[in-house]
Amino acid sequence: MVTMEEKIKLFYKLLNQSMDGKLKDELKDLEDIYESKAQKSMADTDKEVKEIEEKARKKAETRRAESLSKSKVIIKKDIMALKEKYYVIFMDKFNEKLVEFVQSKEYKSYLSNIISKIVAEIKSYENCDLLIYLSKNDIDKYSDFVKAEINKESNFNISFKPNPDIKGGLAAEIKEKNIKIDSSINAVVEDNKMYIMQTIFEALEVGDYNG
Repeated sequence: MVTMEEKIKLFYKLLNQSMDGKLKDELKDLEDIYESKAQKSMADTDKEVKEIEEKARKKAETRRAESLSKSKVIIKKDIMALKEKYYVIFMDKFNEKLVEFVQSKEYKSYLSNIISKIVAEIKSYENCDLLIYLSKNDIDKYSDFVKAEINKESNFNISFKPNPDIKGGLAAEIKEKNIKIDSSINAVVEDNKMYIMQTIFEALEVGDYNG
């Protein structure tokens, strides 16, 4: 026969076992919740780290691209400045040679060639007033020659006007028709400035490679 004391002991044992089971379940639930939160926290942290890394990478790439872009602009400016420098040097030498050319026998043939091309363009405007721009020196020296060449196969009322900017060649204008043809050496050089600069720079590069 089970005594009251034994029943009480058995009751406490069962109670303890029941509480141990509940405690274990609660601890397990807490452990699961903690594990879930920890995993979520780690996932959020990993995501945040990746976002920070991606932002830093994009920022670095942007800075690099900006730096390269600025470098290209600086290099381009330096190249243009160098071209301009050597263009000025070239033009100084060219002007020296031009003075010699204008004084040479070949210059008259050069004028004749220019006049032929101008007359071909304005021949349909015969009998109009034709204003010819020349340097002061060329007017004194070649005005009769120019007039004769123009009217050799056409008929214009020709007058002359000195232009201090013209160093050689000539320009022709028919004001009533709003026509002007600039075949001065100045205009030819200006029209071909970029080509001349590029040619000079290419020659310099060849010199660097050969030197």
